[in-house]
Formats: sequence, C-alpha cells, structure tokens
Amino acid sequence: MKKILFTLFLLSSILTIAQTIDNPPKKAWKILIKNSNNKEVNFQLIGQTIIDNDFSIEKKDVDYLTMETTPKVTEGQTSTYYLKFIAKDNFIILTGMGKSRINVSLANIEDEYSNIKNVGMSGSVAKDQFKAMLNFAKLFSDNGSEFEFIVE
Repeated sequence: MKKILFTLFLLSSILTIAQTIDNPPKKAWKILIKNSNNKEVNFQLIGQTIIDNDFSIEKKDVDYLTMETTPKVTEGQTSTYYLKFIAKDNFIILTGMGKSRINVSLANIEDEYSNIKNVGMSGSVAKDQFKAMLNFAKLFSDNGSEFEFIVE
C-alpha cells in the first residue's frame, strides 16, 4: 500500500512539474492564464497587454469578450502567427494560429493558418510559433497569474 501511495505521489509531482510555464507539456495548444479578476477586467488586461507589447488588435468582440491580434512574424522568422484571447472570470484563454513563411511553389499552394501546438523539434516552425505564444502568456505573470495547459 505504501508503494502505491508513493508511486501516486511521484506521478502527481511529475505532472505538476510538466505544467509550469517554462516546461509546457507536448501537444499543448491552449494556455489558461489564471488570476482573480472578473471577465471585464481580464478583457481590459488583454487589450492593454496587446498594446503595451507592440501588437495591434485585429478583432475585438465586447459581447463575447474575445480579442485577436494582427499577424506578426515569429522571432525565428520562420512563420507568421496571431493570438486569440477569451476573457472569463478568474482566467484568460490564450490560443494562436500560425502559418509557415517558407514558400513552396509546387502546384501554387499557399500555406493556411492552423492551430499553434507545442510539437516538433527545437527550431522548427511549430516550436517557433509555440514559443511566441508562450512568451506572450508570460507577460501576464507580472500580475501574479498561474498557468495551465490544455493538451490535444
């Protein structure tokens, strides 16, 4: 019985460690930014954080408390991405959409936006996009926020 309890304790510790902002789990595609604000304050916080960090607001819906940024190029210059936010009581939902900037002129196919996910190897287009989304989420840590990741 002690071995079972000890094993469960170790597993829960490992899962908790994997949920830190600096070590997100593989296949994470949604970041919950938990705080003590109501949804109206979170909506204002999203807008102010976007503006304060050289992004622009592309879409804003005050009825559903959602916001999207204009597309921006990732730090690694491999892709273009934009971020999507939903303000809720006690948390903000952050997701993103990205597409490769690498042009392949076979059959004249244009790359389309798809969900940003924590997949791929270091330096890949997918990692570059997720890193950009994660770095934006970290901007909310100054407000004492905690983070949780939703995995596919």
